[in-house]
Amino acid sequence: MAEAARYALLRRLAPVLRHNMAGALQPLSMMSTMLEKRLQKLDPDLAALSRNSSQLNTLAREASSACMNLMTWLAPKTSDLVTVAAGIEDAAGLVMTELSFKGFTVVNQIGDVPGELPRSLMRNVFMAALLALTDGTTAPASVVLAAQLVGSELVLTISIQPVQGELLPGGTPSYRNLEWEDVQALAEVESVRLIHTADSVELRCPVASAEV
Repeated sequence: MAEAARYALLRRLAPVLRHNMAGALQPLSMMSTMLEKRLQKLDPDLAALSRNSSQLNTLAREASSACMNLMTWLAPKTSDLVTVAAGIEDAAGLVMTELSFKGFTVVNQIGDVPGELPRSLMRNVFMAALLALTDGTTAPASVVLAAQLVGSELVLTISIQPVQGELLPGGTPSYRNLEWEDVQALAEVESVRLIHTADSVELRCPVASAEV
């Protein structure tokens, strides 16, 4: 079940990952085109070409780093830990644009919560919960993210708050919608307790390390 749920999640995220990779590579194409045009001049500005070449190298390194980071969604490091804020930014940030196109506004109220979580938990359980909740919502809404320490557990909450606006457009998803059975299967792997309703989900996560 967990393997099937992970596959379904990655299939859902594939268009977003592809779009982000294309976005990381686009500046390289633009800079290469500009260099080609300057080289075609009868008397090219060598100083400008040198600067552009240096900029192209910088862009190449940045694009390589961005693409390698995106590839870790497919082959994650099992022992990789992140702070709560960084994990939320990493996971929610990936689908922020997609959610906005569907009529959702993400409100991040996480703040500086102490403790670290496995990145796999954020990218699998949190992401699946976020998609499952929004998949089941048919009207524009604010998606509020919150977190607090309760004893030795970190409680992550995702809640839907309806806002004024037209119904979300339908359309065919890139893959099937995420179901709560998928989220539950992924949660069990990460020892996360899952509680959900029609408009909210609560993830109770063991904290790897925290300032108490």
